[in-house]
Amino acid sequence: MRKYILGSLFTILGILLIIHFVPFGEIFQNLKQISLKSLILGLSLYTLSYIFRTLRWKLYYPQAPLGYLFLTTSSNTFLNNVIPARLGELSIFAFLRRFDENIKQTALKFLKVRLLDAISILNLFLFAYLMVKTNVLIAVLISPWLYPAVVILSKSVSFNKLPKLDFEIKAYLLSFGNLISKTLAVYIVLEFLKLDFFRFVIGFLGGEVSSVLPIHSFAGLGTYESAFSLSLKLFLGESFKEGFKVGFLSHSFLLFASLILGGVSLLYMLRWKR
Repeated sequence: MRKYILGSLFTILGILLIIHFVPFGEIFQNLKQISLKSLILGLSLYTLSYIFRTLRWKLYYPQAPLGYLFLTTSSNTFLNNVIPARLGELSIFAFLRRFDENIKQTALKFLKVRLLDAISILNLFLFAYLMVKTNVLIAVLISPWLYPAVVILSKSVSFNKLPKLDFEIKAYLLSFGNLISKTLAVYIVLEFLKLDFFRFVIGFLGGEVSSVLPIHSFAGLGTYESAFSLSLKLFLGESFKEGFKVGFLSHSFLLFASLILGGVSLLYMLRWKR
Protein backbone atom coordinates (compact mmCIF):
# COMPACT_ATOMS: atom_id res chain seq x y z
CA MET A 1 0.00 0.00 0.00
CA ARG A 2 2.85 2.36 0.89
CA LYS A 3 4.47 1.77 -2.50
CA TYR A 4 1.25 2.64 -4.31
CA ILE A 5 0.94 5.89 -2.34
CA LEU A 6 4.60 6.73 -2.98
CA GLY A 7 4.24 5.92 -6.67
CA SER A 8 1.16 8.11 -6.93
CA LEU A 9 2.94 11.03 -5.27
CA PHE A 10 5.92 10.72 -7.61
CA THR A 11 3.54 10.52 -10.57
CA ILE A 12 1.79 13.76 -9.59
CA LEU A 13 5.15 15.46 -9.01
CA GLY A 14 6.46 14.13 -12.33
CA ILE A 15 3.48 15.46 -14.27
CA LEU A 16 3.94 18.89 -12.66
CA LEU A 17 7.63 18.88 -13.65
CA ILE A 18 6.75 17.97 -17.23
CA ILE A 19 4.17 20.77 -17.42
CA HIS A 20 6.75 23.23 -16.07
CA PHE A 21 9.85 22.23 -18.04
CA VAL A 22 8.63 20.79 -21.36
CA PRO A 23 8.02 23.30 -24.21
CA PHE A 24 5.29 21.27 -25.93
CA GLY A 25 5.20 23.46 -29.05
CA GLU A 26 8.94 22.91 -29.55
CA ILE A 27 8.61 19.21 -28.75
CA PHE A 28 5.89 18.84 -31.39
CA GLN A 29 8.17 20.43 -33.96
CA ASN A 30 11.02 18.13 -32.88
CA LEU A 31 8.89 15.02 -33.26
CA LYS A 32 8.06 15.99 -36.85
CA GLN A 33 11.80 15.98 -37.61
CA ILE A 34 12.20 12.28 -36.82
CA SER A 35 12.80 10.54 -40.14
CA LEU A 36 11.13 7.24 -41.01
CA LYS A 37 14.57 5.71 -41.61
CA SER A 38 15.78 6.71 -38.13
CA LEU A 39 12.58 5.46 -36.52
CA ILE A 40 12.81 2.05 -38.22
CA LEU A 41 16.50 1.70 -37.32
CA GLY A 42 15.79 2.80 -33.76
CA LEU A 43 12.98 0.27 -33.35
CA SER A 44 15.23 -2.44 -34.82
CA LEU A 45 18.00 -1.68 -32.32
CA TYR A 46 15.48 -1.53 -29.49
CA THR A 47 14.22 -4.98 -30.51
CA LEU A 48 17.83 -6.19 -30.61
CA SER A 49 18.20 -5.12 -26.97
CA TYR A 50 15.31 -7.46 -26.11
CA ILE A 51 17.01 -10.27 -28.01
CA PHE A 52 20.18 -9.80 -25.95
CA ARG A 53 18.11 -9.98 -22.77
CA THR A 54 16.26 -13.03 -24.04
CA LEU A 55 19.55 -14.85 -24.72
CA ARG A 56 20.73 -13.92 -21.23
CA TRP A 57 17.63 -15.43 -19.63
CA LYS A 58 18.25 -18.54 -21.76
CA LEU A 59 21.54 -19.03 -19.90
CA TYR A 60 19.62 -19.29 -16.62
CA TYR A 61 16.58 -21.14 -18.02
CA PRO A 62 17.96 -23.41 -20.77
CA GLN A 63 14.74 -25.47 -20.79
CA ALA A 64 12.58 -22.46 -21.67
CA PRO A 65 11.77 -21.76 -25.35
CA LEU A 66 13.42 -18.63 -26.75
CA GLY A 67 10.06 -17.33 -27.97
CA TYR A 68 8.57 -17.60 -24.49
CA LEU A 69 11.55 -15.80 -22.95
CA PHE A 70 11.31 -13.02 -25.53
CA LEU A 71 7.62 -12.52 -24.72
CA THR A 72 8.47 -12.59 -21.01
CA THR A 73 11.14 -9.92 -21.45
CA SER A 74 8.89 -7.66 -23.53
CA SER A 75 5.90 -8.04 -21.21
CA ASN A 76 7.97 -7.45 -18.07
CA THR A 77 9.48 -4.25 -19.49
CA PHE A 78 6.06 -2.96 -20.52
CA LEU A 79 4.56 -3.66 -17.09
CA ASN A 80 7.51 -1.99 -15.35
CA ASN A 81 6.92 1.10 -17.45
CA VAL A 82 3.25 1.45 -16.58
CA ILE A 83 3.19 0.23 -12.97
CA PRO A 84 4.77 2.60 -10.41
CA ALA A 85 7.51 1.76 -7.87
CA ARG A 86 8.86 -1.20 -9.92
CA LEU A 87 5.92 -3.41 -8.92
CA GLY A 88 5.86 -4.66 -12.51
CA GLU A 89 8.95 -6.73 -11.66
CA LEU A 90 6.64 -9.23 -9.95
CA SER A 91 5.49 -10.35 -13.40
CA ILE A 92 8.82 -12.04 -14.04
CA PHE A 93 8.15 -14.52 -11.23
CA ALA A 94 4.71 -15.35 -12.59
CA PHE A 95 6.01 -15.88 -16.13
CA LEU A 96 9.06 -17.98 -15.18
CA ARG A 97 7.37 -20.08 -12.52
CA ARG A 98 6.46 -22.76 -15.05
CA PHE A 99 10.21 -23.49 -15.52
CA ASP A 100 11.26 -23.20 -11.86
CA GLU A 101 8.71 -23.29 -9.05
CA ASN A 102 11.40 -22.45 -6.50
CA ILE A 103 10.69 -18.74 -5.93
CA LYS A 104 13.95 -18.32 -4.01
CA GLN A 105 16.02 -19.60 -6.96
CA THR A 106 14.12 -17.38 -9.38
CA ALA A 107 14.70 -14.41 -7.07
CA LEU A 108 18.45 -15.10 -6.96
CA LYS A 109 18.63 -15.34 -10.76
CA PHE A 110 16.58 -12.16 -11.05
CA LEU A 111 18.89 -10.29 -8.64
CA LYS A 112 21.95 -11.50 -10.53
CA VAL A 113 20.50 -10.27 -13.82
CA ARG A 114 19.72 -6.87 -12.30
CA LEU A 115 23.24 -6.66 -10.84
CA LEU A 116 24.69 -7.34 -14.29
CA ASP A 117 22.49 -4.54 -15.65
CA ALA A 118 23.74 -2.20 -12.93
CA ILE A 119 27.40 -3.02 -13.65
CA SER A 120 26.78 -2.47 -17.37
CA ILE A 121 25.35 0.98 -16.63
CA LEU A 122 28.32 1.85 -14.40
CA ASN A 123 30.77 0.59 -17.00
CA LEU A 124 29.23 2.51 -19.89
CA PHE A 125 28.94 5.61 -17.72
CA LEU A 126 32.61 5.41 -16.75
CA PHE A 127 33.63 5.03 -20.39
CA ALA A 128 31.43 7.93 -21.56
CA TYR A 129 32.58 10.21 -18.72
CA LEU A 130 36.25 9.49 -19.44
CA MET A 131 35.64 10.12 -23.14
CA VAL A 132 34.17 13.55 -22.35
CA LYS A 133 36.71 14.54 -19.68
CA THR A 134 39.91 12.86 -20.93
CA ASN A 135 40.53 10.91 -24.13
CA VAL A 136 39.81 7.59 -25.81
CA LEU A 137 43.10 5.97 -24.67
CA ILE A 138 42.38 6.52 -20.97
CA ALA A 139 38.75 5.43 -21.41
CA VAL A 140 39.77 2.19 -23.15
CA LEU A 141 42.50 1.42 -20.61
CA ILE A 142 40.44 2.04 -17.46
CA SER A 143 36.78 1.14 -18.09
CA PRO A 144 37.19 -2.62 -18.87
CA TRP A 145 38.52 -3.21 -15.35
CA LEU A 146 35.26 -2.25 -13.65
CA TYR A 147 33.51 -5.59 -14.16
CA PRO A 148 36.33 -7.78 -12.76
CA ALA A 149 36.77 -5.32 -9.87
CA VAL A 150 33.10 -5.60 -8.92
CA VAL A 151 33.17 -9.42 -9.17
CA ILE A 152 36.25 -9.62 -6.93
CA LEU A 153 34.62 -7.23 -4.45
CA SER A 154 31.47 -9.36 -4.46
CA LYS A 155 33.51 -12.43 -3.56
CA SER A 156 35.42 -10.74 -0.75
CA VAL A 157 32.63 -8.68 0.84
CA SER A 158 29.32 -10.03 2.07
CA PHE A 159 26.34 -7.96 0.84
CA ASN A 160 23.11 -8.70 2.67
CA LYS A 161 20.55 -10.52 0.48
CA LEU A 162 22.62 -10.01 -2.70
CA PRO A 163 24.03 -13.03 -4.57
CA LYS A 164 27.78 -13.30 -5.00
CA LEU A 165 28.88 -12.72 -8.58
CA ASP A 166 31.04 -15.05 -10.64
CA PHE A 167 32.91 -14.30 -13.84
CA GLU A 168 29.97 -14.93 -16.15
CA ILE A 169 31.45 -13.27 -19.21
CA LYS A 170 28.73 -14.35 -21.63
CA ALA A 171 25.91 -13.09 -19.39
CA TYR A 172 27.74 -9.82 -18.80
CA LEU A 173 28.42 -9.24 -22.50
CA LEU A 174 24.74 -9.85 -23.24
CA SER A 175 23.84 -7.31 -20.54
CA PHE A 176 26.24 -4.79 -22.03
CA GLY A 177 24.95 -5.52 -25.54
CA ASN A 178 21.41 -4.88 -24.34
CA LEU A 179 22.39 -1.49 -22.91
CA ILE A 180 24.40 -0.40 -25.95
CA SER A 181 21.59 -1.39 -28.35
CA LYS A 182 18.99 0.49 -26.31
CA THR A 183 21.21 3.59 -26.03
CA LEU A 184 21.97 3.62 -29.76
CA ALA A 185 18.28 3.13 -30.57
CA VAL A 186 17.31 6.34 -28.78
CA TYR A 187 20.34 8.29 -30.02
CA ILE A 188 19.64 7.40 -33.66
CA VAL A 189 15.98 8.39 -33.39
CA LEU A 190 17.09 11.77 -32.00
CA GLU A 191 19.91 12.23 -34.53
CA PHE A 192 18.27 15.44 -35.81
CA LEU A 193 19.21 17.14 -32.50
CA LYS A 194 22.94 16.75 -33.38
CA LEU A 195 23.79 15.69 -29.81
CA ASP A 196 27.30 14.78 -28.71
CA PHE A 197 27.05 11.01 -28.26
CA PHE A 198 28.97 10.58 -25.01
CA ARG A 199 27.27 13.55 -23.35
CA PHE A 200 23.95 12.05 -24.37
CA VAL A 201 25.01 8.70 -22.86
CA ILE A 202 25.62 10.31 -19.46
CA GLY A 203 22.12 11.76 -19.42
CA PHE A 204 20.54 8.59 -20.81
CA LEU A 205 22.11 6.42 -18.12
CA GLY A 206 20.80 8.78 -15.44
CA GLY A 207 17.32 8.12 -16.80
CA GLU A 208 17.97 4.37 -16.85
CA VAL A 209 18.98 4.42 -13.18
CA SER A 210 15.74 6.19 -12.24
CA SER A 211 13.71 3.49 -13.98
CA VAL A 212 15.02 0.77 -11.64
CA LEU A 213 14.53 2.71 -8.39
CA PRO A 214 11.38 2.84 -6.22
CA ILE A 215 10.96 6.52 -7.21
CA HIS A 216 9.77 5.29 -10.62
CA SER A 217 6.36 6.89 -11.20
CA PHE A 218 3.56 5.74 -13.50
CA ALA A 219 5.32 5.26 -16.88
CA GLY A 220 8.27 7.11 -15.32
CA LEU A 221 6.55 10.44 -16.03
CA GLY A 222 8.82 13.22 -14.84
CA THR A 223 11.11 10.99 -12.80
CA TYR A 224 12.92 9.68 -15.88
CA GLU A 225 13.34 13.17 -17.34
CA SER A 226 14.50 14.61 -14.01
CA ALA A 227 17.16 11.91 -13.58
CA PHE A 228 18.26 12.32 -17.21
CA SER A 229 18.69 16.08 -16.75
CA LEU A 230 20.15 15.86 -13.23
CA SER A 231 22.87 13.50 -14.45
CA LEU A 232 23.90 16.01 -17.13
CA LYS A 233 23.75 18.86 -14.62
CA LEU A 234 25.77 17.15 -11.89
CA PHE A 235 28.50 15.59 -14.03
CA LEU A 236 28.78 17.99 -16.97
CA GLY A 237 27.17 21.22 -15.78
CA GLU A 238 24.57 21.17 -18.57
CA SER A 239 21.33 23.18 -18.48
CA PHE A 240 18.66 21.35 -16.47
CA LYS A 241 15.82 22.62 -18.67
CA GLU A 242 17.53 21.60 -21.93
CA GLY A 243 18.41 18.20 -20.50
CA PHE A 244 14.82 17.74 -19.36
CA LYS A 245 13.60 18.35 -22.92
CA VAL A 246 16.02 15.79 -24.40
CA GLY A 247 15.07 13.38 -21.62
CA PHE A 248 11.39 13.81 -22.50
CA LEU A 249 12.05 13.02 -26.17
CA SER A 250 14.16 9.98 -25.22
CA HIS A 251 11.54 8.75 -22.79
CA SER A 252 8.74 9.24 -25.33
CA PHE A 253 10.49 6.93 -27.81
CA LEU A 254 11.18 4.30 -25.13
CA LEU A 255 7.53 4.26 -24.04
CA PHE A 256 6.38 4.08 -27.67
CA ALA A 257 8.73 1.17 -28.49
CA SER A 258 7.85 -0.63 -25.26
CA LEU A 259 4.15 -0.27 -25.98
CA ILE A 260 4.54 -1.79 -29.44
CA LEU A 261 6.62 -4.79 -28.35
CA GLY A 262 5.42 -5.21 -24.78
CA GLY A 263 1.73 -4.60 -25.36
CA VAL A 264 1.51 -7.24 -28.08
CA SER A 265 3.73 -9.65 -26.11
CA LEU A 266 1.58 -9.31 -22.99
CA LEU A 267 -1.54 -10.26 -24.96
CA TYR A 268 0.23 -13.41 -26.19
CA MET A 269 1.46 -14.23 -22.68
CA LEU A 270 -2.04 -13.95 -21.21
CA ARG A 271 -3.34 -16.30 -23.92
CA TRP A 272 -0.39 -18.69 -23.34
CA LYS A 273 -1.18 -18.95 -19.62
CA ARG A 274 -4.82 -19.89 -20.18
